[in-house]
Amino acid sequence: MDISLVGLGHIGKAVVGILNENHEYFKSKFNADIRVISVSDSRNTIYDKNGLNLDKVLMYKERKELDEVAEVIGMDEIYSLHSDIIVDMSPATKDGIAGMKMYTGAFEAGKHVVTSNKAPLALHWNEIMESSLKNRKKILYESSVGGGVPLFNLNKYSLKSSKLLEFRGQVSSTINFVLNQMIAGVDFHEAIKTAQNMGIAETDYRDDTNGLDGARKTVIIANALLGKDYTLKDVAYEGIDNIKDINYMKNSGEVYRVLSHITGGKDPVVESKIFTIKQEDPVASMDSLSMGYLERTDNNDDLTVFEKHDGPLETAAQVVNDILLLS
Repeated sequence: MDISLVGLGHIGKAVVGILNENHEYFKSKFNADIRVISVSDSRNTIYDKNGLNLDKVLMYKERKELDEVAEVIGMDEIYSLHSDIIVDMSPATKDGIAGMKMYTGAFEAGKHVVTSNKAPLALHWNEIMESSLKNRKKILYESSVGGGVPLFNLNKYSLKSSKLLEFRGQVSSTINFVLNQMIAGVDFHEAIKTAQNMGIAETDYRDDTNGLDGARKTVIIANALLGKDYTLKDVAYEGIDNIKDINYMKNSGEVYRVLSHITGGKDPVVESKIFTIKQEDPVASMDSLSMGYLERTDNNDDLTVFEKHDGPLETAAQVVNDILLLS
């Protein structure tokens, strides 16, 4: 299987590392001989029909000399390459149009898509899914919401016999880490700087802290689990940029988290906001760097799934998992 990677930020570099270190393991375990034939960052797209040397890709990316690794081609040329999957790990944009066009272009060119990019799915869900169906190509997006936590694949394959009653998920580590730091008395900008150094916050962190990142993920979860076509306009959301009662939160002794909250039924709720969580609530067992969720279903009872820590490596692992599923 030949793949084209788009995006070489924290997640993209981690994906390259996993594919490089585990090539022979994936080949022997899953009969998946995965070759990366093109890689694109914000400046260059490089290509080798026989497969790029991934050690060199990582080395020269750090040197900002990616164009020295292999032949440089135009970004638009990736659709004509003999690749099976285009993997999008580029940053979210405000309108999601570039990502949507990438996916529909990939489908029309006979390629599947794996993405960790939230914006296209949150803003153009219907167009993307219709194009996927029309062209009989798949799009997998496990890493777009829960980092390293299985959510969509678990629901798709293990919860077919149940209806969703309620979903409460901690799906943004950045906003919850910063909120937790502020409650502990750390200055907002100091908390952001720490999160950036840890690799969980982007240089432009505002989509995280104003709640937009959580809202995008909530749209994707609701559409995938409820079979809807929601957009951001359908989500009530809030951030932590201008919390007025932070002093009360500091002294209350309660647990506070920004959660995606979705209910099924005739009057669905789709929201992303700060919740006060009781100590006995299973969600309270997650710390601020965790990713996870509680799902109430009619037949499978209550399910709680979470990981202790989430970062670029865990998200990259889900990207690679989706690649392996398609292989």
